Amino acid sequence: MGLKERYDLIARILNAKMKNKGLEEYQSILDNEFLEFASGVDSLKEKEIALLALQEIKKELQLVASYPSLFHKNMVAVGGGFSTGKSTFLNQLLGLKLKLPEHMNPTTAIPTYCLKGKKEVLMGFSQNGGMVELPHLAFDHQFLKSLGFNLKEIMPFMLLSAPSVPFEFLCFIDTPGFNSANQGYTDGDEQASKESLKHAQNVLWFISYESGEIYEGDLKYLQELYEESKQVFIVLSRADSRTKRQLEEVAIKIKETLKDKGIEFLGIGAYSTTRYQEIKEFSEKSPVFDSIEKFLKKLNKRSEKQNEILGYLYEVHGMYEEAIKQDASQFKRYQKTLHSVRLDLMQKGFDDFSDATFNKIHSLNNEFSNQERSKRESLARLNEMINLFKGSVDKVFDRASAFTFEKYKEENDDENDDEENYREFEEIKKMVLYFRDRSLFYLDWYELSQEEIQKHRDSMDYDNELLQLDYSLKNLQTLREYKKALSDRYQKSLNNEKLQNDLREWR
Repeated sequence: MGLKERYDLIARILNAKMKNKGLEEYQSILDNEFLEFASGVDSLKEKEIALLALQEIKKELQLVASYPSLFHKNMVAVGGGFSTGKSTFLNQLLGLKLKLPEHMNPTTAIPTYCLKGKKEVLMGFSQNGGMVELPHLAFDHQFLKSLGFNLKEIMPFMLLSAPSVPFEFLCFIDTPGFNSANQGYTDGDEQASKESLKHAQNVLWFISYESGEIYEGDLKYLQELYEESKQVFIVLSRADSRTKRQLEEVAIKIKETLKDKGIEFLGIGAYSTTRYQEIKEFSEKSPVFDSIEKFLKKLNKRSEKQNEILGYLYEVHGMYEEAIKQDASQFKRYQKTLHSVRLDLMQKGFDDFSDATFNKIHSLNNEFSNQERSKRESLARLNEMINLFKGSVDKVFDRASAFTFEKYKEENDDENDDEENYREFEEIKKMVLYFRDRSLFYLDWYELSQEEIQKHRDSMDYDNELLQLDYSLKNLQTLREYKKALSDRYQKSLNNEKLQNDLREWR
């Protein structure tokens, strides 16, 4: 490729832009309304994670807007160490004439999306969101090095479509080897690999048979994928020179290692370039192996990319919703604490309501009440914000999705539908507050032995600790155990007419 052709290619990539109203709206909401709103949410410790999630959604929308054929594709990332045969596998599996670069040295430099299309064509995705048709070149490390700058900065990934791809609803992502940097390549291969893996729920992870074991680097990545709930299928590649018995022995060893590390995976298959059909048939019959093609056929179903993206958006919604409720709960607790202080002062004979102390308590109580009300209003603003985001996503897809936050919560009831749990949390706290005040009443009202005094003080201290708890499922469980232990005693105490009269008089 001559110098002029290279300059022309770079110019076309830089000039490739895409205008999309939905994308522009999404970016505007993210940069303006959302950032202003998020700055007022104090309890969300994972603000950076939430913001990154919203930025990842933007990248997904850019891809979909640039290449609408991806609307209904399930993403399958092909990951693993360098030179484990990932690109060779895809070339063979997908019947590609326009080959992905393959070599024993690290070759895949730019992540490439491979999918079924009407004609075989290689497209480049520019950092501006535009697409440009590329010449039939090997965009490998050697070519990128010859350009004299990092092409990935202006063209983060490529897209290869071909009519020979046997899976209508799958899009494979050929990723750079994760450990290329350890072999002298410092051009962001590892980061590019990680970014690509984020865009796929399903992962084919390649491990070379030639090593005879699974390395620590693989285990680290597989652990991360497991923690991210990715569906991982292990592929043992470069099985060309191994006997079938040797293949099974290595597979069993790797399975045991993964089990010992607590890393779950969906299956393990074998792959050979030179003995493709033989190893494929052997894998399907072997009790040790699972069929790679059967795994892929199960995934080959129409995907609802729009709802998938909305699911990521609603996950962020849930994070902020819980944080805002925690803020509101905190100000509610402050009000209850001030109420208790007021009662304590009254019991000690301070009953001059015009006193400066009582005025300060009253002023603080009003401030906390206003703050609590403001946080409740933030929930309404959050809903408006998410609806704006959803509207922009719908515009990118040119259709309104019926997948709402309410439906998302129904599907993720155990983790995300906290409204009822939150009400239960606050109700049990009323019970805790009652027992705390009752202990205070006993200490103030009756002549008690030292043992009884200590018992009520310990009880009061524990109740105060519970009243300081923020809402979470873990803390809700703690309060549920408290309620279970004291429920009968609570009911009897409420039904004790004399005690209730004395409590009212004391208050």
